[in-house]
Amino acid sequence: AAFAMLPLLIAPLSEEFKNNVKNTASKTTYAFMEPSRLSVGLAGMEIGLWNSIGYISQAIGLRTTAASTSAFICSMAVVTVPMLDYIFGRPLLRRQIVGAALAAFGVYALEMGQDISSFTSDDMASLVQPIMFGLGFWRMEAAMEKFPTEAARLASGQLFMVFLVSLSYLVCWSPAGDDLMIQDACNVIPTMGDIAAWLSDPSILGMLIWTGLITTAFTIYMETLALKTLSAAETTLIFSTEPLFGAAFAAVVANECLSEGGYIGSALIIGGCVISGIDWSQHFRRHGDIQDSN
Repeated sequence: AAFAMLPLLIAPLSEEFKNNVKNTASKTTYAFMEPSRLSVGLAGMEIGLWNSIGYISQAIGLRTTAASTSAFICSMAVVTVPMLDYIFGRPLLRRQIVGAALAAFGVYALEMGQDISSFTSDDMASLVQPIMFGLGFWRMEAAMEKFPTEAARLASGQLFMVFLVSLSYLVCWSPAGDDLMIQDACNVIPTMGDIAAWLSDPSILGMLIWTGLITTAFTIYMETLALKTLSAAETTLIFSTEPLFGAAFAAVVANECLSEGGYIGSALIIGGCVISGIDWSQHFRRHGDIQDSN
């Protein structure tokens, strides 16, 4: 995915973006605001750094956390965004407080509702992912406000950073076995023969194309593009539907099934996400105006 999108990272800036900056800036400030490929690329790479931490935490957590459970925990990113808004000066609404509380109880039901002694460090890693993914969405919103026509470059920067962080994790921290760390990087980096063998296997090649180009590069680009017109809070609300698909695929592919506590926790998380992301007072006010007009 990173290499497929790399040409977009080094492509020239769009004339539309340059003209937008030139028209909105005064002559004295334009010299300091003039965009560059480096500034846009670095903004994307910063977002990619937060997402990379989320991906690694997710992978570590999946060693002991069921895929369906991990997907519901990940949906708590919808609560992270308003929390960040509040920390940096925006007021925290009551519906966002209620949503955060429901989601927190939902995670408790998912992770510890059955047996508190079963909570492991890997499960703790799963709780890191909504914080990092929420932070990524929050920073992506700011980047799209600053570079509204550079969604492709921002997405490419994200993927390139994910590649760099993943490679660093593989070389420096990838476990060779239980509680052992790999000392020789050559033991984990694939050889050219390994890569050629993988690419010659149709099943592996198909998985690389599907997970690399479709479910990673294309979806990250679409997420970035969506933040041109949607806020981070609105985007993470859409993102919160991912657990529904995650649980469905986990049931079909991995034969996983949520427990009774899992269903309760899932419902609480989804409920918290919906309550946090929708302005219900405006909805009821509009509904009342319609009734009054009738």
